Amino acid sequence: MLTKESKIAILGYGLEGVAMLNWLVSKHYGNVTVCDASVDIEDRMPNGVSVRLGENYLKDLGDFDVIFRSPGVKFLEPEIQKAVNRGVVVTSVTAFFVDHCPCPIIGVTGTKGKGTTSTLIYEILKKAGRSVYLGGNIGLPAIEFLDDLKGDDLVVLELSSFQLQDMKKSPKFGVFLNTTEDHLDYHEDRGEYLRAKESLLMHQNENGVAVLNDDYEYVNYYKKLVKGALKLVSMEHEVADGAFVRDEAVWYAKDGEMERVVEVADIGLVGRHNLENVMPAVVITKELGVENSVINEAVVAFKGLPHRLEFVREVDGVRYFNDSFSTTPETSVAAVDAFDEDMVLIAGGFDKGLDYKNWALKILLDKSLRAVVLVGDTTEKMQNEIEDAKERLGDALGSATLVMTADDLKEAIDKAREFLKKGVIVMSPGSSSFDLYSSYKERGERFREVVKGL
Repeated sequence: MLTKESKIAILGYGLEGVAMLNWLVSKHYGNVTVCDASVDIEDRMPNGVSVRLGENYLKDLGDFDVIFRSPGVKFLEPEIQKAVNRGVVVTSVTAFFVDHCPCPIIGVTGTKGKGTTSTLIYEILKKAGRSVYLGGNIGLPAIEFLDDLKGDDLVVLELSSFQLQDMKKSPKFGVFLNTTEDHLDYHEDRGEYLRAKESLLMHQNENGVAVLNDDYEYVNYYKKLVKGALKLVSMEHEVADGAFVRDEAVWYAKDGEMERVVEVADIGLVGRHNLENVMPAVVITKELGVENSVINEAVVAFKGLPHRLEFVREVDGVRYFNDSFSTTPETSVAAVDAFDEDMVLIAGGFDKGLDYKNWALKILLDKSLRAVVLVGDTTEKMQNEIEDAKERLGDALGSATLVMTADDLKEAIDKAREFLKKGVIVMSPGSSSFDLYSSYKERGERFREVVKGL
């Protein structure tokens, strides 16, 4: 596929694009062109690298032999499909890494939780003394450590639907977490979103291991793809092979035996929904021979990732949590469910076409929620859904939940703290950040900045 004579294009010059270019240059591939919508990157190019920049950067892709597509560039773009039809090899940095990786890969995907689960698996394996690397959507672009890998190493990859879409080889270990509506601004519909993730399992053989969450309807869609060992996890019922929650503990089951691995009360992550991340980590690391004591120690010590129900500080009896990574209604509901004390939710952001009907119903039924402060493009949409939900719930609704609006995060925090004298204020937007911020990280940093200035 890739030779020193190949005409190579890199579509998109983000983290993966930069890493891929550096790798190609280090291997003396001489005919490389970087294509990007931004016209401001030309000065950053190494000598000898060509560029196609600006709004027509996808034009004439048929000129190339091999194209490396960055995750943000849609595989179904008409210009890319024209190139495919002309026989151009279109792949991605992640797919290239998976094709050439000399050691077992643990691939983790899902709408939410994949970063937490991937990192937890990595931390457990590291504590067990294994030589393990973390990459993909989190940590380093995997191509950066490809040349360092040996056959007895392990790689944990967090994989988005964008990265999985055109993969032709599956990781040996595939973990599916929850799958809900997300990225519908990128994918045509939910069906295409589900199909994009098939590559995690589709190309496994009988030696592969698939871990699926049996509590979600989608699981039946993916079970049919499993060729090797199927492991299930569940918070709702016991499973014969996998992990489940019973008697306030996470259990591991295999070959008719059950082991109590870690107590729920001891887990370092905030929120019961994080059990959905702990269970697959237990299954994968048990499959790799890690002792229960090591798993227990690592799970208890792991406090999560930045911007995922991250505790910021306590001020005058109120604890502040930053959940800026919440970009779907389901994750916002999970944040509300995580607390039993009086709470104010700060929500809202960029409108990417998600449905907030169930979100409104579920948060209003939470007995701890006292108020909601809405901010961002989704304010009117969320407010209308809350009002409709109040009418539908009627007498079933306990104490009335106050709804306020704000123009920015600082005003939202000020209104929340003026209302709540003791308890929890959590920012869990349930939507993307692109209306006011460049990323969920920038939004989360702004929340931290305001709270630390109180």
